[in-house]
Amino acid sequence: MLNKELIQSDHYCGENAQKLEFEKIFSKGWFFAAMESDFPENNSYVTLDIFSYPVVIQNFKNDLRAFQNICPHRFNKIQTKARGTGIFMCNYHNWSFDKEGKPKTIPQKASFDTESEEFKCLKVKSLRLEKVGKFIFVSLNDEVEPIEKHLGSFYDKLIEISNALDFNFYFNDDLQNINWKIIVENVVEAYHCPAIHQNTLYGMGFCRIPETNNEYENGHSVADYPKEENAVPDNKILKYLENIEFKHNTFRHYFIFPNLLISSTQGTSIYIGNILPATSEKSILRKRFYSPKFADNFEPRKAVHTSFLEMAKTSINQILEEDKDVLEQIQKNIPFINDTYFIGNQEIRIAHFHKKYLETIK
Repeated sequence: MLNKELIQSDHYCGENAQKLEFEKIFSKGWFFAAMESDFPENNSYVTLDIFSYPVVIQNFKNDLRAFQNICPHRFNKIQTKARGTGIFMCNYHNWSFDKEGKPKTIPQKASFDTESEEFKCLKVKSLRLEKVGKFIFVSLNDEVEPIEKHLGSFYDKLIEISNALDFNFYFNDDLQNINWKIIVENVVEAYHCPAIHQNTLYGMGFCRIPETNNEYENGHSVADYPKEENAVPDNKILKYLENIEFKHNTFRHYFIFPNLLISSTQGTSIYIGNILPATSEKSILRKRFYSPKFADNFEPRKAVHTSFLEMAKTSINQILEEDKDVLEQIQKNIPFINDTYFIGNQEIRIAHFHKKYLETIK
């Protein structure tokens, strides 16, 4: 049953797959775009490209607005860095825009016919934006379903995770030669951990016994991967981590369709992964790591906690690099395959993802 309705191999490469997914998935529904921590001050912004479609989210005095990241004058990109702080202005001719996307300042404005209907209609195209706790979602579709319907019961889970996040201590874009779906498939199963993560996750005692607390809804899923009882005990120096808000004795992983990954190792640090498909064979994995929030105003020793976060950064990046090496090889092999995967019961979250994907692209 698991292997009867899976994505065929030709969906992992080629322009046809890319056009279909942009039209049916990323143009029609919601996708994860940013975190609240990306906007610490007025004029801070984040940019992202979805199959080359440019998106920018800009902070206008704590009012977040999403736009197509294209100047309506001569079609240059307005904001060009992944994130930063700067007024909403195109650097080609220094046109700036207000929070409605309308021209605000225009050098040598008298040289333009500002009374024409064409000029009065000139504006940066706005996009739908919704905040769910500290998570920010965007849609290119004005008639998209409510975000609450898209997320279902996972709406409250994102609120719970938001309440557990303290500060963002790492942000990085990693361009990978991997189709975005292969990244999803890898992280929603732990079957590969004994082979690939021998010295990291598996070595820490996780992914040795069956996953628990599985939940599935509308393409989203979550699972806990318990820590084996006789695993290496936690470092006593890190006993202060018992005071965290989001405590659980598992490696917990969430997937929010189509492009949000969240994992937490016993709640001690939280990884937010944002998959940004670039082409059918390339993706950017935008990585954000968060310190946990501590309960009852507990304040850890700064030097100890800083050292722990540095260790967590190294560990999470090592796990992601271990995956990347294998997944890039899979991407190279897929064009030579005419069928699809053969999966087992430990990979059931893949089947759930494929089911949602196939329903969406019909």
